[in-house]
Amino acid sequence: MLGSSLSIIQAQTCCSGGVPLSSNLGMPPGNKGTWQFSISYDQNVLKTLKEGSNKLNDHSRERFTRSILLEAGYGITERISVDVFFSYITQERTIRQFGNTDFVTTSGIGDLAMLFKYRITDPADSRQNLLAGGGSKIPTGRADFTREDGILLNADLQPGSGAWDLLLYGFYNRNFGFRPSMGFSSSVVYSFKGTNPDYFNGQSYRFGNELLAQISIADKVKLGTELFDLSLTFRFRNQTVDQFNESVLPNTGGRFVFLAPGTSWFIKPSFAINLSGDIPLYTYVKGTQLAPTYRINIGVFLSISRKSNIRNIKL
Repeated sequence: MLGSSLSIIQAQTCCSGGVPLSSNLGMPPGNKGTWQFSISYDQNVLKTLKEGSNKLNDHSRERFTRSILLEAGYGITERISVDVFFSYITQERTIRQFGNTDFVTTSGIGDLAMLFKYRITDPADSRQNLLAGGGSKIPTGRADFTREDGILLNADLQPGSGAWDLLLYGFYNRNFGFRPSMGFSSSVVYSFKGTNPDYFNGQSYRFGNELLAQISIADKVKLGTELFDLSLTFRFRNQTVDQFNESVLPNTGGRFVFLAPGTSWFIKPSFAINLSGDIPLYTYVKGTQLAPTYRINIGVFLSISRKSNIRNIKL
């Protein structure tokens, strides 16, 4: 049984999908006593089969990751805050070959992430914010879903990872002096992946470490009586190869560059509706993998504070 499970894992083409934790982690800088909440629907569509950076003329495979994402943040002091990230994930994979269709779907609560952040710049300086932080992803989601025949599903089809991860976080934003409503921001999240020691009958699985870096420019515009934030983000993601029983797993890992336009509609100063999307600009995968075709995210943001306004809205 051990040998057959390994051959099945290696034979199936992996993909660069999964739960979009890194790109959604990190609430805006908030003041002491401020609660912030974000809930969104995220859909990642993967229909592009690639070998390296070359697109293959093969439409036999497709993946969908649909996630409900909930994040809550609280300002403990003017400098220290904490964020907690929850998710509910539905994964779907379809393979069409030789007139047959193999459809697999899983749904469940994902892993929980907790992040502590420290504001390095003066909290009274409304022009800029520099934050650094760290935390952990906690394996609260299931990682043991099987097919009807009892064969364990691939790790990237599970809602959870079965492993503890270490998270490092950095964020900086600054308003432009010539136009206070316009500014730029940049952030980086690095995930040191842990090992699931009980992936299949005591065997181990470890996802590759992940780096996500992004830079955004945004401006507030007024259309009639309504206020909108318009943003444009360049996002870079690098993931190293996965490991099965401490051996490199083929068809995993890669580098990706995305263009992500977005908008936020301020219904109230402390309440906004957000819409954003990812458009792949560059993709390089190791081996042959399904790569992202597009991604959309729609959600709402709410801030509850002793003050009546907020300085930043997450896009």
